[in-house]
Amino acid sequence: MIFEYIREPDGENLLRARDAFKYAEDIMIYMGWGSTAGRGYINRRLYRLYTGLVVAFTLYVPVLFVQSLMWTIDISHADTLFTTLEVFFNAPAYTIKSAIMLHNRWRVDKAKDLLDVMSERCVTYEDRVKVHQLAASCNYITCIYRVIYTIPTSLNLFYSVSQGFPPLNLYNPFVDWHENTLSLWIAALCEYFLQIFAIHAFMVMDATPLIFGLTVRSYTKWLIERVERLRNDPKMNEDQNYQELVLCIKDHQLIVEYCENMRPLISRALFVQYATASLVMASSLVHLVTFADLVSGITTTIYMVSSLFQTFPFSYICEQIVEDCEHLSMTIFHSNWIGATGAYTSALKYFIHRVQQPIQFLGGGVFPICLNVNIQVAKFAFSLTTFVQQMSVFENFDR
Repeated sequence: MIFEYIREPDGENLLRARDAFKYAEDIMIYMGWGSTAGRGYINRRLYRLYTGLVVAFTLYVPVLFVQSLMWTIDISHADTLFTTLEVFFNAPAYTIKSAIMLHNRWRVDKAKDLLDVMSERCVTYEDRVKVHQLAASCNYITCIYRVIYTIPTSLNLFYSVSQGFPPLNLYNPFVDWHENTLSLWIAALCEYFLQIFAIHAFMVMDATPLIFGLTVRSYTKWLIERVERLRNDPKMNEDQNYQELVLCIKDHQLIVEYCENMRPLISRALFVQYATASLVMASSLVHLVTFADLVSGITTTIYMVSSLFQTFPFSYICEQIVEDCEHLSMTIFHSNWIGATGAYTSALKYFIHRVQQPIQFLGGGVFPICLNVNIQVAKFAFSLTTFVQQMSVFENFDR
């Protein structure tokens, strides 16, 4: 159950920092991305077979949508076409991002091990409560992503069936939904569960970078608090103060190592998402402005909001991480270093030099991941929508 990962601290059984990934990791196991370590020979083989089936399904998803557009989807009916297009543009992204996550799955395990090392400095009960709150917040985020991604899919299921057609009208050689109401429901539920499976994949791939970003911010803030306490304890001598500074430098090195470990996964996944975000938003806007009625308009609006959740939260966190690095640099400079020994000041200079290189992420190594990129994506989507409307491409479509 999800609530076992977000329970309140009771002083005896506090969550560890690695538990921030616990709920997302359970979904990874469900998606076939889990580790086979500790499993028996038969279980390991069966799980790898399941992973192969998931990979085959992942590769087939874009082909399925192309088949559906060619053979089954009524492209003259606007609601059916645009509902399918909104998902169709995410189909290649689903395949590519799934491959990226499967290839870099080991980085999540290494990140959890690094969190164990980084948490060794959290020895007091107050520090452990902070770690617990961080882990609980990250698991709440996964729950929120699950709800936000599921709502438009569920609404679209009931709306489409009430109108007499499946949600996506995908190619299905086993069920002809035109026959009767039962066949319609069977075809609709098959498409719904297909979407739910894909939603779990997107949820993990979009929530994992955000969980990573929140852990980086939290440990950076805790490091800032430790730096502020340097040479302010009268009970500590200069040698102890120097050792405390060295530990702070090691803490920062662990944070940087933690970021470098996750950088390839985040960079590639966000690049793919930014590349498809404009097309998804543009098709949703055309649908919303031109063809949608009240119910489909609400569903499309919620779908647009859920699409924004794929890039906006982590972009915001990336900007906050850069600001935290600047704050850490200023805190080191304004710490109580006057009158310290030569060894202490030399280590402090090295620390300032290292911190002045901010932790920043690039999408595909091309552009910085920040809020400005989200604004440019939105502008491009609006421009594309305006262009399509002026060209009157869909003026003869049925609503």
